Amino acid sequence: MRLSQFFGKEHLIRDAKVELTHYADKSIEGIVCFALNESFVEKANKNEHVKAIITYPRFANIVHNSKGFVASENPKKDYYRIHNYMYEQGYMQLVEKTSIHASVQIASTAIIEENVIINKNVVIDDYAIIKSHCIIGENSYIGPHAVIGARGMHNTKIDGHFMHVYDAGGVEIGQNCEVLSGAVVQKSYHKEMTRIGNETKISVHVNIGHGTIIGERTLIAGNSQIAGYVSIGDDVWVGPSSTVSHGLKISDNTEIKLGSIVVKSMKRGAIVSGNFAYDHNKHLKNHIKAQR
Repeated sequence: MRLSQFFGKEHLIRDAKVELTHYADKSIEGIVCFALNESFVEKANKNEHVKAIITYPRFANIVHNSKGFVASENPKKDYYRIHNYMYEQGYMQLVEKTSIHASVQIASTAIIEENVIINKNVVIDDYAIIKSHCIIGENSYIGPHAVIGARGMHNTKIDGHFMHVYDAGGVEIGQNCEVLSGAVVQKSYHKEMTRIGNETKISVHVNIGHGTIIGERTLIAGNSQIAGYVSIGDDVWVGPSSTVSHGLKISDNTEIKLGSIVVKSMKRGAIVSGNFAYDHNKHLKNHIKAQR
């Protein structure tokens, strides 16, 4: 859609065609973003995927001429207003049809919403819920009471009050995956998938935050909490009751021990433990010293 379909002439300085809302540094084509300071305007200017910027009138001289420009006294509010409009008008639909293979086994108590794709030999157990805009790969298993595509706690506060924002995202689960009893995989409010790679196993009562990407053959043990926009690589182990903070990168072959609280990104092959988590061997040595 074009910005002029939503914004009037008093705010629209330069029109542009946009496809979705997202942040200034995201690599998805057709973004309209908002910027509250010069730093984010510059990020948006440098990002070829950003087609339009909603920001304060005082930044007019630094918004690049190649970008659409909406001059707003409340950029964040106008950003979420156009987000909701684009969703309501059908501009941000990830899955536009329902397709369930004949071989899929769905328990009579399970709930399957519209606009989902469920591939062959999938099993969906009792009381599981598959929300709209979700894709489940071949031979995967969704356990009892699991929720795929749940709404996340986005906490979008405008002028001191929470604003309802539509969830335009979805969840894509790869082949030969397991999402066990009571696990929750959240969808994003942006038009993007929370992704779980092939052969990855999500254990009981695990929460996977919105926009998170998990690689292949990774194991997330029971009661773990993975916050939003985390990137987890291939062949990773996340031990029981561990927590990974928002936006971190956990590289391939990382091992996060039981009960760890991870607050910084991890390099390939790292083995960490503790609260806050750091090198496991160092943590053990420090623990032994503390016991003397």
